[in-house]
Amino acid sequence: MKVELTDHSVVKKSLKIEVPADIIDDELKNTVREYAKKARIPGFRAGKVPLDLVRNRFRKEIREDVRDRVVSRYYHEATKEKGLQPLGEPTLEDLEFEDGKPLSFKTTFEIMPPIELNEYKELEGTRPSTTVDDEEIEKSMEEIRQARANLIAEEGRAASTGDVVVGDLRGEPEDGEAFEKERMMIELGSADSLPAFNDALEGVKAKETKEFTVQYPDDYGSEIVAGKSVKYKVVVHEVKRRELPELDDEFAKDLGDFETLDALRARIREDLESRKTQQADREMRQSLMDKLLLANPIVLPEVMVEAEVRQRLEETVRQMMQQGMDPQSAEVDWAEMRKRMEEPARMTVHGKLLLDEIARQETLEVSNDEMDQRIVRDAAQMGVEPEAAKDQLSQHGAMQALKNQLLREKSLDLIASVANIKNEE
Repeated sequence: MKVELTDHSVVKKSLKIEVPADIIDDELKNTVREYAKKARIPGFRAGKVPLDLVRNRFRKEIREDVRDRVVSRYYHEATKEKGLQPLGEPTLEDLEFEDGKPLSFKTTFEIMPPIELNEYKELEGTRPSTTVDDEEIEKSMEEIRQARANLIAEEGRAASTGDVVVGDLRGEPEDGEAFEKERMMIELGSADSLPAFNDALEGVKAKETKEFTVQYPDDYGSEIVAGKSVKYKVVVHEVKRRELPELDDEFAKDLGDFETLDALRARIREDLESRKTQQADREMRQSLMDKLLLANPIVLPEVMVEAEVRQRLEETVRQMMQQGMDPQSAEVDWAEMRKRMEEPARMTVHGKLLLDEIARQETLEVSNDEMDQRIVRDAAQMGVEPEAAKDQLSQHGAMQALKNQLLREKSLDLIASVANIKNEE
């Protein structure tokens, strides 16, 4: 076997492989004999069909079998000989397979990049403030109060900000599929809707029908209406006003194990501090990751980036199906979505490679106990038994992925433990 290696980059390689003619002839003869044992041809007993007849009758199939077997075997032998570990499947080019001649072909593939860590200790990071002020507590109290409001239908009431309009809605996006929702509850002034949508329903009353058009910006959250003009028709059934409860001790007692309003405020402070602490830790760790990527540039294998993009697209499709949407008929520019996902995918792959290398250099390990603890925690969040969660991970071959995730978390924990963190006021 002759092997010629071409380096296109530190990650992209090509191998030109030539397998001698005598080896190919032996493969052809062996394959003909294998076919002869199984061939069923009228006039001949099983296993007694002349080899020349088998060779001629099954020429195409025999050559395809030999080609596939030889290419696979000698590609793997060649990569082993050159000390290469390809990522994903190679592309096959320039295949030459003629009788009596060597079989030659070219494969192109990618490998893991060499990683020389420049800097990952004593990185500069920032941690947002976790202080909770009284204004935030009162805001949370008001949100709870709003959520506990009673909705009172009033005949003849003209809808205004804060009211809830109950109606049948039909939307017709330009160049898109119409959508309908019956007895939809629409809160006027809600941040979930554009101001133009809220304004159009201002003043409507029960039994009225309102038609209007809303132009959505290109970056609107819903792909169905983003960048489009949508004609709406709303048939109003009811207009309801909010009746808010008084903020007193009785209000606190109705919410649970709170004797006074001050006890409720104390619990809200604890919850806000806990959430702020968790958010601050996430932002601090992300700031360290950003610095890590900048300090340690590497060449990324495109096959890994593509796998990450594909995983993100698949997750988007799953979420759409869970929401009752048909991804095939949805008005989604998949090419544009793929384009938007590429840069975040590159950052994710970059980060994983660096954290894996840090784990290797620091000889970090994940114990079975640590695996079990994470499975128990995740199972509790999903509302399933730990053993069921473990079985599901094993069935889907995801145990190694979980172990890799925990190992990367350990790498980031190490980075954070030796980083120079500035706490924001």
